[in-house]
Amino acid sequence: MTSGKGLQLERDASLPVQAHFDALTQKATLGFVLIAILTFAFISKIDLLLEAIMSHLNPCDDVSCLTLYEPASWSVVRWLTAVFLSILLILPFVLHSMYTFARPGLTQSEKNMLKRWMVASAILGYVSLFILFYFLIPLLYLFGDGIHQQIGLSTQYDAVSLFTFALSIFWAILITYIISFATVTAGSLGLITDNNQDWWRTRVLGIGGVILLLSLPGRWNGTNIVLLSLMIMFLEFSIRKSVRESKEVMSPKALFDHEGRRRFVTYVDCSCQGVSFPIDTSPANTGLLKYESLCDNIDEREHLIDAIARYRLTDVIIGGCNSSPLPSNFKKSVESVNCRLRGLNFLEMQGATPSNNEQLRDEIQIHLENVTDPWTSSQRIDACSNRMKDSSVRKFIPVESSIWPEMQDGVLRISVKNWTDDELATFRAMQP
Repeated sequence: MTSGKGLQLERDASLPVQAHFDALTQKATLGFVLIAILTFAFISKIDLLLEAIMSHLNPCDDVSCLTLYEPASWSVVRWLTAVFLSILLILPFVLHSMYTFARPGLTQSEKNMLKRWMVASAILGYVSLFILFYFLIPLLYLFGDGIHQQIGLSTQYDAVSLFTFALSIFWAILITYIISFATVTAGSLGLITDNNQDWWRTRVLGIGGVILLLSLPGRWNGTNIVLLSLMIMFLEFSIRKSVRESKEVMSPKALFDHEGRRRFVTYVDCSCQGVSFPIDTSPANTGLLKYESLCDNIDEREHLIDAIARYRLTDVIIGGCNSSPLPSNFKKSVESVNCRLRGLNFLEMQGATPSNNEQLRDEIQIHLENVTDPWTSSQRIDACSNRMKDSSVRKFIPVESSIWPEMQDGVLRISVKNWTDDELATFRAMQP
């Protein structure tokens, strides 16, 4: 069973959806089991760890200013600390599992981006937590205690509140990291675009804000409002960085065919290892990509698939061949994202003629715009007629098959394979 929609890469095995759910369930179950085992392992030694942490967080010179007002709440602190430590310990395993699960369906650029993001964000997360708990929070407590002493107050601090405040900051950082990681991953897959970024922004910020607000103690106190505001700012930054921009391809503009459908057309200059005539510029409102040899280079094919998925291309027109030499798996990958793949067959058209031949260049320019779909009959005829007027050659010979005749000096070869008799008659009448 295969899905009729969605990007299907050459290296990605076609598996039922249930198989993916089973693999994801196994990894998630293993993660929860590891957290449970590590939690019970930490709980036996958690008191020694909490004693060291509270001694470091204590703003007073001795422990006499620390008070436990709610003994039952200390049990909650012990278990929460054990759970959070377990999550921190298995986080590298979780990231590796997520990468191995998503890797078969990612293009090369997406895999590189995902690896960089995982490593950089994990290192940044651990360093940030260390700085936060070892330096910033103790300095904050010490600053507050100094204010109390200046005005002559006798200080008594609730140990649970001190530790809960620190855990709240940790929890806010963890939630922000998870949601921003999901946002960047969605962006790398091309899901966040200029057209739907507001849709993503509403849901990402809404879900993150609700989860954080409902899970933090105290709800609408000043600390929670600050944490919520900082999380929204960071997530907004992640969304802006995840929006796809057109950098690697001249962005094709929407063309409307005879049925009113939006079409995004991109030409591919595949030089066939320098043999085929090069495409320097593509027709108006179309994109252009350049490759050396799509037939022999799987990395180039994956890059093309990445461009098709990223820019939502509906038509890809290859210059060098007629697309038949390309691997069948690659063609299926293109079909899986509802993109039509065609070829102009420059190799057959060019033959032994050198690329610097001016008459061949004129024929190529005409052939580039002599594409049946999505352009209408009048658009093709007008484009071909305008190109012929720009040429120094005024005579032409219609080519009615896919086999091109040899070039004749002073006569342009124009393919009329998909033309009707009325179209050919109209084109002849437009010639001087």
